[in-house]
Amino acid sequence: MFWQAKAEIEEVRIGALSQQLRMAKLDVGSGAIAGQAVAYFIIICTASTLFIHHQNIATAADAARALEPLAGPLARILFAIGLIGSGLVAIPVLLASTSYAVSEAIGWPGALSKRPWQSEGFYLVLTVAALLGLALTFLGANPIQLIFWSNIVTAFIAPLLVFAVVLLGNHRVVMKGQRLHAVLNIALWLIILLLVAGTSLLIYQLVTGQGR
Repeated sequence: MFWQAKAEIEEVRIGALSQQLRMAKLDVGSGAIAGQAVAYFIIICTASTLFIHHQNIATAADAARALEPLAGPLARILFAIGLIGSGLVAIPVLLASTSYAVSEAIGWPGALSKRPWQSEGFYLVLTVAALLGLALTFLGANPIQLIFWSNIVTAFIAPLLVFAVVLLGNHRVVMKGQRLHAVLNIALWLIILLLVAGTSLLIYQLVTGQGR
């Protein structure tokens, strides 16, 4: 969300708002559909190979075993290629998103379109985040556990972020003639309810031990 919003602001051109909005809708829509499709097949693939045999995923090698029925001995190589590829795409976005979020919260000017000496705080956050990631790797932190707990945190934050989008999208001063219409408002409120219900179920599973 932070990445998309700031990227559109940095690319703003006079007279190009309508074109930008169309491209942004296409970008976000296609990305969301593709991302959810990939997530769906990951869930199906893992559930049908590892979960039914009650095997937990403790390492990347364990996750690669989910591909063995399809790729056989090449499963680990195929998984490694996918992991490296997704990392090369995700890491720059995550670092920039973190820098955007922190800089906006503190009030520091920052953008990737500016030089480091023009946005010292922004690039400082980006550098610290990158070094922290490297430090966790060299300290032997379990990446699977980090992914698990980061998703737990995301489950709690997601409803608040969507609620913020609803408030911002309906703000007359900020959005002017581009405010959310009724269908989108209804859809977003339904999403918030689903997220809250899912988070409540997650809390119940963690408390009762069923989520372990």
